[in-house]
Amino acid sequence: NWPHTQMSGNEGEIEGDEDDDEGYTGDPLVVPGNVPELKDVRYLHGLFPESFLRELDDLRLETPTFSGSHNMYADRRFLRSDDLAGRVLAYLRHLGFQHVLSDMRFIEYPPGGHILAHVDGVRVDDVTFLPSTTSMLLFTETVPEGEGGETEFLDTLEDAEGPSAKVLFAARPKRGSILLFPHAVPHRGQCVGTWAKILLRGDLY
Repeated sequence: NWPHTQMSGNEGEIEGDEDDDEGYTGDPLVVPGNVPELKDVRYLHGLFPESFLRELDDLRLETPTFSGSHNMYADRRFLRSDDLAGRVLAYLRHLGFQHVLSDMRFIEYPPGGHILAHVDGVRVDDVTFLPSTTSMLLFTETVPEGEGGETEFLDTLEDAEGPSAKVLFAARPKRGSILLFPHAVPHRGQCVGTWAKILLRGDLY
């Protein structure tokens, strides 16, 4: 699905049965500031206007659907757009980012959808030949509280789906909000309830 992009690393390094843990009890819209493992994780709100989000909604529906990979229950819609990458970057440049890779995908988690614990792979841009450093999740739908779908950041990948997993932060999807985090931070997507979880996934540096 990425004919012009080199990739190292592997999404979904850990698979296993999902066991219950104590869960995260903090604010699902604010990254804790006192957790060293989360120092480069950002969850930002209000950067993208509704007009831009409506354009994303239309673009998503125009993009063909592919099934998810081995570690996820979701549909993906792959696209390549220098224009969209540049427009996303315009909203993020004040944070110090220089480039959004043009290869992106919409990910749609239906009721029951989830992704197992993993770290993201590094992508090398085929124009600049520079490696990406940061994963981007731009949510286009809000998942109400209690409906699941949180992106959970973990302290380790070891036994990540077992009872000893420690959730450092659980970000609840909110329309127009964006999660930015280094590729190597372990994370997973909790099972979605009755509300679909939809996002634009990309990579940047």
